[in-house]
Amino acid sequence: MPAYSKSWCTSICYRMESVEFTIDNVNVKFPFKPYPCQFVYMEKVIQCLQQSTNAILESPTGTGKTLCLLCATLAWREEQLRCRNGMAAVGEGNVWDTRTPSGCGEGVSKIIYASRTHSQLAQVIRELKNTSYRPRVAIIGSREQMCIHPEVQRKETNTEKVHLCRAKVKANSCIYYNNVDAKRLQSSEPIMDIEDLVVAGNRHRMCPYYLARELKQDADIIFMPYNYLLDAKTRKMHGVDVRGAVVILDEAHNIEKVCEEATSFDLTSLDIAYCIADVDYLLQMKKEELVEGDGESASDDDFKALLNLKGKMATTLAVHIQYRNSF
Repeated sequence: MPAYSKSWCTSICYRMESVEFTIDNVNVKFPFKPYPCQFVYMEKVIQCLQQSTNAILESPTGTGKTLCLLCATLAWREEQLRCRNGMAAVGEGNVWDTRTPSGCGEGVSKIIYASRTHSQLAQVIRELKNTSYRPRVAIIGSREQMCIHPEVQRKETNTEKVHLCRAKVKANSCIYYNNVDAKRLQSSEPIMDIEDLVVAGNRHRMCPYYLARELKQDADIIFMPYNYLLDAKTRKMHGVDVRGAVVILDEAHNIEKVCEEATSFDLTSLDIAYCIADVDYLLQMKKEELVEGDGESASDDDFKALLNLKGKMATTLAVHIQYRNSF
């Protein structure tokens, strides 16, 4: 057996046992004794949750803010759950008061945890696994990341994969989709990131994509990249409801760029050229109508408007080409 230093063994053994402490009447379980900055961070998180206010919290790299966010938020949610069930501990020992405590509110909030990428979310989930909290977890991803059907995976583009996947699901011809059973899988593997879902999907022959969507329905905490939350269309498509939820935006300095991308689109030179070709076709039709003297459909004003539109698009195309050639 290899020899380890006494200090190393002491450190490891200490971290295996959760340390419990109270912040604003909320019992928090932490993997180790928190540093003062971590305690203050969790204190601010719990205060904001109890007061239902927004917060911008900052902490230097390496101070364990992700762990603090998870433990503080899940501890507060557990307190919410105890309140909802009308089980408030009083005094010492196993004495319980069945009256619902005042100020508990109604229902239990879901937690939506968003970060920039799935790789960052995988790190967050690893941190969660290091805590004593075992909430029901779901993570939202795309078919491209999560589909395990061999025929779908052979398609070259994401669009082709989506269409084929939907066709197979509609026809009930996807064995992986038909085998989805979230309850059976969740009982054995309660906390999974995308890689875990794909591995479990292959092992149990279940579709990870639709499994994640099913897990989301009863999840206590849902993980997703920013764009799934901030883009209204994507949020609607995945059925993400933020009403009454606790929303955590980790690495929030990236949000501005994500918001810009969510409300932007690419317009290539080829797109403009196709538009000009369409306008040319309409101009030809209008010219023939004017020659034939069809007063009802032909209009000199319409013809001039189309010519003006074509001129503006041609100018835009020239600027695009000039800009592209300058690099």
